[in-house]
Amino acid sequence: MKKTIISISLAVASVLSICSCADFLTTTPYDFDNPETFYTTEKNCKMALAGVYSAITQAGTYGNRYSVYISGCDDMSFWTRKASSTASNVCGNDHTPANADIFEAWADFYTGINSANIFMKKIDASDLSDELKIKYKGEAKFLRAFYHFLLVQGWYEVPIRTESINDVNSASLEATSHAEALKWIIQEMEDCVDMVDDSEYDKSPSYVKKNTVMGILARVYLWSAGYPNNGGKDDYEKAAYWANEVKKSGKHQLNPDFESLWKMMCGDQYDAVYNESIWEAEFYGSRDDGNMTMGRIGNTLGNLDQTPTKVSSGFCAGTLLLWDLYSADDPRRDVTMCPYYYKYDKKTEKLTKTTWTASQIIKRTCGKFRREWEPAYSANKNWTPENFPLLRYSDVLLMLAEAENEANQGPTALAYECMNLVRARALQPELTAGLDYAAFKQEVMDERARELTFEALRKYDLIRWGIYLDRIKNDLGEAVKDKRWKNGTVEENNDGGVSAFISRTAEKHQFLPIPEKELAVNLLLEQNKYWK
Repeated sequence: MKKTIISISLAVASVLSICSCADFLTTTPYDFDNPETFYTTEKNCKMALAGVYSAITQAGTYGNRYSVYISGCDDMSFWTRKASSTASNVCGNDHTPANADIFEAWADFYTGINSANIFMKKIDASDLSDELKIKYKGEAKFLRAFYHFLLVQGWYEVPIRTESINDVNSASLEATSHAEALKWIIQEMEDCVDMVDDSEYDKSPSYVKKNTVMGILARVYLWSAGYPNNGGKDDYEKAAYWANEVKKSGKHQLNPDFESLWKMMCGDQYDAVYNESIWEAEFYGSRDDGNMTMGRIGNTLGNLDQTPTKVSSGFCAGTLLLWDLYSADDPRRDVTMCPYYYKYDKKTEKLTKTTWTASQIIKRTCGKFRREWEPAYSANKNWTPENFPLLRYSDVLLMLAEAENEANQGPTALAYECMNLVRARALQPELTAGLDYAAFKQEVMDERARELTFEALRKYDLIRWGIYLDRIKNDLGEAVKDKRWKNGTVEENNDGGVSAFISRTAEKHQFLPIPEKELAVNLLLEQNKYWK
């Protein structure tokens, strides 16, 4: 596991050269000779903490591989290429434990964990005030738990690492059971609630604050409540509690202009009025300007755009299942499934904006991330400054509505209120009282698809609901037979590789295989049960 066996200088100095989060996370790194005395000043501690955050913005995590290839294909979104292009790829469910994208994501998350372990061990020796030590330690502790959660959610059972790895001899560690790992993650996060900042919500969402912790806790509890842990009522009640704590704080609202929310996300701006975006993976610069951003959001995940200096391949598009969920007057539809694309003629050097026809539904690629919305300075063909949302207030409201319905086996007044806040922003009619448990649950499932598709959440929703295989094999399987899919194919006689994706999908694809490179180094670790 070469990427997780790192020195302090690599964790703090080298990795920070590609970190782009705001405020202290933009601190310029410099070399140092004595790791034992490095953690003495506030400046150095900020640099070290930025190294812990930087795992979020790596190409293996939310910069590309985890957010797009690993988490981007489900019942609502698909990889818009022929079956041959997804062969051996995780985006086509044709991967093995040797897959490079899976290993890169795994290694980057564990690098973040190792950096957090180093930071938490060294911070007490600093000259910081006790208040700052608690705050910074709370952020590192939460990030360590968050990275572990993503690994547990993605790979099922993984090693929980609470000590830094300094050499290969200390790398071997067996996996913690799924249930025990979730208990540990939850306790770690709950410990952080009152440690982190709870004041500056009108500033950058790139660093962890109290509502970040509470909102992610709601997500973890929802996962723990469902498949495969099946924690049930108690976990749903805790999910509702933490989501409601975010709501009761009054620090976040829904931006009434859904498109504006995404323009700011792509434009490297933060909305200090509504604060809907609670936490983001923040990327900055274009590489050409000296900032080593690792983000390809907008390039691999974005609207099809052949602008020579700002290319978007349009790899991900919405399915007919997603299209049919939207009403024609829902503003989210054309933001999520962009109704146009940009075509470039090399001979004439002319760029043309072309609107898709009414029959070209599945050609409409992800519109939440558009290179035309990037800042003027951004002119790199592949690398972008576009941010990726890790937690939005609309997600918190929908989690609260779901948890209330599950815990009470029927929707409460609070559940209706939360759902209707999200629907009102989308200009949709209110849900009225009288829905039973099953009907309201379906409304929540559909609303999460309308609101959150392309945000690396849907796949894990399907898994925890216990319907992943059914949705892919049956519902998506029927959708691809629809004549509207054939009429709107990316290329003639091609369904975008979806039929191959469906045929390959099996129970094991709910989780990722432990990388074979990891198994070769960690002699105590075994392949998870889904891939044995």
